[in-house]
Amino acid sequence: MSINSRFRTSEDRELNGIVLEYTNEAGEVLAWFKCARPGGRNVEFQKSMSRRMLEYKGQLQDGNQQLYNKILAHVFYDAIILEWGGDIEGKNGENPAELTEENVVWLFTKDCPDLFEDLQSRLEVRKQWQDEAVESAAKNSKTASATNSSGGSKKKAS
Repeated sequence: MSINSRFRTSEDRELNGIVLEYTNEAGEVLAWFKCARPGGRNVEFQKSMSRRMLEYKGQLQDGNQQLYNKILAHVFYDAIILEWGGDIEGKNGENPAELTEENVVWLFTKDCPDLFEDLQSRLEVRKQWQDEAVESAAKNSKTASATNSSGGSKKKAS
């Protein structure tokens, strides 16, 4: 397996999203989030981040983490959360909650900031943005030896 294959990601997964599920102790799905990749080929993420940061430019200079999380929650609404479902309560107690900017920002900043932190962490895992065929090949490939002479060459020092 080449280094390219090992790190190549799927444009389809990055833009059209993957589904992350949250389950209870019995393994039943409580809620799910279909998310595009925060970064990578998702240029809407960077555009939204730039636009939202400009809105709060003067207020961010003091390092206000709560404000940054609020901005990021807005960005997630704009460019990351494509769909959601399951047992998610909305700001006004509705269940299931409609996917609205108000509900996303409230859920991630006021009601369940730990959920937001967990979702962000799960979205950082690179392998889930790869094609399933690449994932399988990576699991099945043998570890390449540093002394392997049958592939490429090291750059020689001059």
